[in-house]
Amino acid sequence: MKKAALNIVGVTLKPNSTPEFYNILPNLTSWLLRRKKTVVFRIEDQERVKKFFKNKIPADIEFWDTKRFHNNVDIMLSLGGDGTLIGVCRRINSKIPVLGINLGRLGFITEFNKNEYFDRLVSILDGKYESETKPLFHVAIERKDKVHFKDYFFNDAVLAKNDIARMIYLRAELGAEHIYNISGDGIIISTPLGSTAYSMAAGGPIVHPEVKGLVLTPICPHSLIHRPFVVPDTAPISLKILPPHHSVTLTLDGQVAINIDDQDVVQINSSKVKKVLLIKNPERSYFETIRDKFVFSKRD
Repeated sequence: MKKAALNIVGVTLKPNSTPEFYNILPNLTSWLLRRKKTVVFRIEDQERVKKFFKNKIPADIEFWDTKRFHNNVDIMLSLGGDGTLIGVCRRINSKIPVLGINLGRLGFITEFNKNEYFDRLVSILDGKYESETKPLFHVAIERKDKVHFKDYFFNDAVLAKNDIARMIYLRAELGAEHIYNISGDGIIISTPLGSTAYSMAAGGPIVHPEVKGLVLTPICPHSLIHRPFVVPDTAPISLKILPPHHSVTLTLDGQVAINIDDQDVVQINSSKVKKVLLIKNPERSYFETIRDKFVFSKRD
């Protein structure tokens, strides 16, 4: 079914500037303005955008503060790689569709590459597009029976040691049930969509994105029996550092990091309110992406 036309277009840029922006941004912006669309950037990117336009910014471009930017556009274009898209997903209003345009190398969850998105953009802005809703997961650090920190992750939450040549010891629980105590470099809690990232590199399984669960992947476990687990996302996961204590950091999507104290408990569960609406590429399937990105079933 056709949706409402999308007239206010937000544009998120990858944090590191790329020479491609000098061509892509002026062409994209002029194309949108000719179609009477409002083009919006974050006010934090204003100086960068001026540079990409060689200080000749069209007068119709707008710059908004972060809160308004992530809540009041009709569609968000993410120009970068998977990291850029993940950053958008953690901040944006759940009702705003997000179009991921890959300017990076792998681009597993960015649905469109830089050579094809223009062909689709006309129909997408006219409300003719398919989308899928993906959940984010909530993480809270409890310290002395109070919530010390809380945030969301889209790909993975990683609890890892900081010290060289030191193991950490932790206890993992699902709801009220003890899963295991593990020793090693840490543990990765991955969403199905994030299972092809750090978790897979650490020996975890590839999980289809329609599976409702989480993957627990130990990092360099000091035991042959501590293997990855796929668990349902219907109960919270609890992680607690055991003695002897060493310096530990919790990292969310590789973008947010916070130190964990000795008695902290990390609680992870699916969010009932925080989701993201991703625009799908109708010419790209999940298994096609797997084959393309990871060179499965190909011969020289």
